[in-house]
Amino acid sequence: MKLSDAERKFYEDEGYLLVKGVLTPEEVERYKGRARELATGAIPPGAEKMLVRDVRVAKGEVQVDDPEKGLWKLLQPDWYDSVFEPYPATPALLDVVESLIGPDIKAFLTMMIYKPPGVHADHPFHQDSFYFAFGPHDQILGSWIALDKTDVENGTLVVLPRSHRLDLIDHDTPRGDLVNFGVFGAHGYEGPQSGEVVLDLEPGDGAFFHSRLLHRTGPNLSTRHRRVLTVHFASAKCRTEGGVLPQLKFRLVRGQEYAGCI
Repeated sequence: MKLSDAERKFYEDEGYLLVKGVLTPEEVERYKGRARELATGAIPPGAEKMLVRDVRVAKGEVQVDDPEKGLWKLLQPDWYDSVFEPYPATPALLDVVESLIGPDIKAFLTMMIYKPPGVHADHPFHQDSFYFAFGPHDQILGSWIALDKTDVENGTLVVLPRSHRLDLIDHDTPRGDLVNFGVFGAHGYEGPQSGEVVLDLEPGDGAFFHSRLLHRTGPNLSTRHRRVLTVHFASAKCRTEGGVLPQLKFRLVRGQEYAGCI
């Protein structure tokens, strides 16, 4: 799944790229099924804290009849589950990443992100580089792979094209008591923005985006699930800088290591 010159140019210019069929239907069903098993009792001892409920459910503001419908994130399943362990090294995924940031690739921060119906969680515009204590930012990207059909009704990904050309913006926690842990928003980019692009994805499709690209997700106003698998990638040549997530585990998934780098 190597990218064409036109696709690489689009990513460089716009800061994101939509790629069809990154995961096969069989892979999509495998990860959805295993995530449900983990959410409903198969999580290994000691990893329970990796199942993160949405704050609205945790505080009793929303009642759910299914444990999976109350989740916000399944954190780092590749650390403790044999089904998810190979995911960051999926060849089709890495072929796209290599085309964008080069052949020496480290993966970090794998997550299954939920947006269950009826919970109404959203995440304002933000830049992922705000969280990361290394760089350069041009050598870091996020991958967002849909396991369900995603659209504006169920809280799909919304991007602000060309915003990756901006410097790092100040971020702050959104106002209110019902804000999930770790959610920050970029100052001056509250709410929908002129020129934003809503990305509709089919199961298995992927969005890849620059670590400084402003992106958000709205609430799930449908009766459908919206489950996505995300993992971030960085060039193995990146070096530590600043940021609010200094402790991350990096895994070499393609190419070679470099002394003094992440």
